[in-house]
Amino acid sequence: MRIVLTGADDLARALRDAGAEVVYLTDTDPARVAATAVQEDADAVVAATALPAITALLADNGAEDIAVVAADGALAWLADTAGE
Repeated sequence: MRIVLTGADDLARALRDAGAEVVYLTDTDPARVAATAVQEDADAVVAATALPAITALLADNGAEDIAVVAADGALAWLADTAGE
């Protein structure tokens, strides 16, 4: 599972420990986040803010298959989707 994560480095470590490959961004600009997710062929984007904007930008780029997940639910989401 490849995840593009913005913001929390402690969450990046936790996601890695849970088995995810994490592409960590300090930039939270929705356009950059969406572009990175497409470029990295991510399975998901995890962010604390701008989720509707990121979702719309991914759709505009034909990447509706990339999940957009709120940071506070990321570990539970990863556990629920493990093995898919």
